[in-house]
Amino acid sequence: MIFRRCLLHGATIASLCLCQTAVAAESNEDSAGAAPEVRSVTRSMTLAEASELALQTLQHGDVETAVGLGRQVLQFNPNDTDALFVVATAELQLGNYHASRIAAARAYRTSDDPRERLRAAQLAATAAIQNNHPTLSQLWLRRAATNTSNAGDIQRIAADYARLRKMNPLSFRLTGSVTPSNNVNNGANSSELHIDGVPTVGDLSSSAQALPGTLATTDVEIGYRIAESETGITTIGARMYVKRVSLSSRSKEIAKDLSDADLDTTYLNLSMDRKFLWGRPGNTASVGASLGRVWAGNDHYYDLLNVRGTRSFKLGDRARLNFGASLEGRQLNRSFGHNQTLASLTMQLNRELSWGDSLGLSFSFADVRTQDVNQRRLSSGVYASYQFAKAWGPAQVTASLAVEKTAYRDYQIGWIAVPGGRQDLLLSGDLSFFFKDYTYAGFAPAVRLHAGRRQSNVSRFDSDEISVSFEIRSIF
Repeated sequence: MIFRRCLLHGATIASLCLCQTAVAAESNEDSAGAAPEVRSVTRSMTLAEASELALQTLQHGDVETAVGLGRQVLQFNPNDTDALFVVATAELQLGNYHASRIAAARAYRTSDDPRERLRAAQLAATAAIQNNHPTLSQLWLRRAATNTSNAGDIQRIAADYARLRKMNPLSFRLTGSVTPSNNVNNGANSSELHIDGVPTVGDLSSSAQALPGTLATTDVEIGYRIAESETGITTIGARMYVKRVSLSSRSKEIAKDLSDADLDTTYLNLSMDRKFLWGRPGNTASVGASLGRVWAGNDHYYDLLNVRGTRSFKLGDRARLNFGASLEGRQLNRSFGHNQTLASLTMQLNRELSWGDSLGLSFSFADVRTQDVNQRRLSSGVYASYQFAKAWGPAQVTASLAVEKTAYRDYQIGWIAVPGGRQDLLLSGDLSFFFKDYTYAGFAPAVRLHAGRRQSNVSRFDSDEISVSFEIRSIF
């Protein structure tokens, strides 16, 4: 069977000609051994009929013919979704992955039906990975997720995305939040300054007192796997963290010497990490280093060099114990003070309980050394988290508590040395609600309730905070 284009029927009706070659051979005594008679039969068909025929041809395994007929239909109507699906599927089977993805992408753009767009995006994702473009395939899977709310579809897309993440040397993570808070500047609860053990009272500036407003954060991380073996992987990466603050109108009236930009923070770094197996199956370790720069407001605050290492032990099928250590040097802009060296140790235990909930416990210790007596400090903390396996209505719930103690041994305020040094105690709790079933492009909303209180023997650092964060998290 062969196909050729025929003339248009009238001014508005496009058609194709189906040219069928029929071979008739009559066997009789007089015509034995004679050449068969060839008759050409031509009939017209509409574009819709041609699209249907192309689909039937594809289903019967005649892939090349299906592509030919599908492309003829597209010459008359480039936005024929059915023909685009035929071409995309057939080209995929023929190994023409680029052509398949182009046709699937056009089907995605031309269709208004979510199920068709889901199918087109999945087809484009398949063609992209077959053509060795895993990042492009991941983007198409996220597009696919925008066209379905079916839990089964989302689970299949998430599983495909997880497989691609393992294959793809490039990784990408994006999180963001908007947080209304009663204390965006970590300000004091009172306008008066008290120092325990010192018979003096002073006044705090308006900008040193707690000010309400809204914080917005964006955290972007990009990684690239440069080496991989059966025992380990090496990655390079970059991270950008941005925090922007908007003071309330009331705060701007109170603290006229303070602007939004004064409270902004920007952080950039470049890193390299090596993670490898060590010891029994499931046990791992890692080493890494990073260079970074931090801005406070619009001003360069400090540059940093960080080296770190971790050790992780698998404890049975449901628990893991992690240890971490890091050493960081900070070279401060002279207008911000003296250089600092930070050493820290952490220990974390995570366990899945028999009924499905997850429990986490961690401890930290940090030592900051510098010539600035008001920045020289020792701190320690205990943290606990509990994640409920069973959803509370539409939300996955996690609760956490933190207790942190910080000691500034030689703290001074002006010419006054604080007796015994400054002592801070921070108590805080969080309750997070993650609505993982309300997804768009593989991202889902979360709400985090936070309450914290810091107590200090220097009233400037007595503060309370209550905030509500609206966050976006990836479910893939």
